Amino acid sequence: MAAATETTRLLHEHVHVHQHAHEEEELVVDWDGPDDPENPLNWSSRKTWGHVTIVSLLTFLVPLGATMFAPAIQQVMDDFESSNDVISSLIVSIYVLGWALGPLVVAPLSEVHGRLAVYTASNILYVLFTAACALAPNLGSLVFFRLMAGTMGSTPLTIGGGTISDLVPIQQRGLALSLYMFGPILGPSVGPLLGGFLAQALGWRWIFWVLVVVYTCVTVAQIAIMRETYPAAILKAKTESLRKKTGVPSLRSKLDNGLSSSQILARAIVRPAKMTVMSSINLVLSLASAYVNGVVFLLLTTMPVMLQSEYGFSARNVGLAFLGFGLGNIAGLAMFSATSDRFIRKRAAQSNLKPEHRLMPALIGAPLLAVGLFWYGWSAQAHAHWAVPVVGSGLIGAGNVLFNTAIIGYLIDAFTVYAASSIAANTVIRSVGGTLLPLVGRHLYAALGWGWGSSLLALFAFLCGLALIYLYAYGEVMRSKHPVRF
Repeated sequence: MAAATETTRLLHEHVHVHQHAHEEEELVVDWDGPDDPENPLNWSSRKTWGHVTIVSLLTFLVPLGATMFAPAIQQVMDDFESSNDVISSLIVSIYVLGWALGPLVVAPLSEVHGRLAVYTASNILYVLFTAACALAPNLGSLVFFRLMAGTMGSTPLTIGGGTISDLVPIQQRGLALSLYMFGPILGPSVGPLLGGFLAQALGWRWIFWVLVVVYTCVTVAQIAIMRETYPAAILKAKTESLRKKTGVPSLRSKLDNGLSSSQILARAIVRPAKMTVMSSINLVLSLASAYVNGVVFLLLTTMPVMLQSEYGFSARNVGLAFLGFGLGNIAGLAMFSATSDRFIRKRAAQSNLKPEHRLMPALIGAPLLAVGLFWYGWSAQAHAHWAVPVVGSGLIGAGNVLFNTAIIGYLIDAFTVYAASSIAANTVIRSVGGTLLPLVGRHLYAALGWGWGSSLLALFAFLCGLALIYLYAYGEVMRSKHPVRF
């Protein structure tokens, strides 16, 4: 009798009865009202921002590892007695290629098994592969381990936006997105500075050992603090628990679409590619993101050449000059943080809120990027004081932040529960751009010079801005006319 009473109580508190047209009743497990504490959107501020902080730290360390190694390339080539220019470039760019491969698996797994397990497994593997880089006996193994470390490191870059979507209401996402984007923006500019000092003082292998120690500490914090945030995974676990407690096998999660795990995984693996091919909006944004990311990594790989050849900078001074780019990133982040949520709240108060409003910072960022490239290139061409092109690099950094943060915010709001897959699709193409465009940077500037080479890059940045203006005006119509079915 007591067991029956307990079963009745559990069903009453946690299960909703859905009546279908054919008069079959369905027992659906949902949140226990709008204030259910199990719903991540109702978590305390401390718990929410604890999760956001950890994800943001991870997204800082992974891009840091992309460029921190760059100043030590010559050391590595000397140690392994190689002069192969292709291999020397590949050791750096192969890491970014991993960011293109990882999302193809990471995003689907997160939507099938939840975010938490994916974070934990990939973080542990990232530490192991980075340690393997430090111990690499030859160039071939170093290239392979760098690829695997980049692949594992793609996890926070891919599903971090989905985590923010799980945790933070839309009107408050600006600050969370700023923290989340802080790492991918600032990491590449801080990396050369730290890497240059470490390589000179301790040798190139210690760059990897420092990354191992720091990433291990953050991974331990992630395991200790983070909990599952994906609503579908939480309700699935709740449903399975209630089935055991009540003995009612017909209970079903509200977010259960009736597919098996293998079917969901297969569909989720295809979804990023489907989003790119069948969603013209996602395709345009992905191509624009690829170009902007490529420009940033092209700057990171050619700016040392410019400073050394035009101004006679040492390797250490080159690293210090990247502070201009970093300060530009911080300025762009501050602009986004100060304006994004305020603008969104104003639109929401007017009952005129749509995902396209997230693109507003990018409409400023794209032309700012173009101006920065023009400034950077022609000041270097004219041999102006070294601080002048450094200021140009700061404008590029600010434009990059405004552009990318706005794009991520738009993808989260437009694709909601499929945010991880939409960001994965964007990350794959963006990372390919970051891998390939830098490979032509030196040839571009050798052929056209710093001025005309940067002007050509600025022209395409301006065209990206025009494409975003069109999406801002007509994106809602495009989404409604051509929805992507999953």
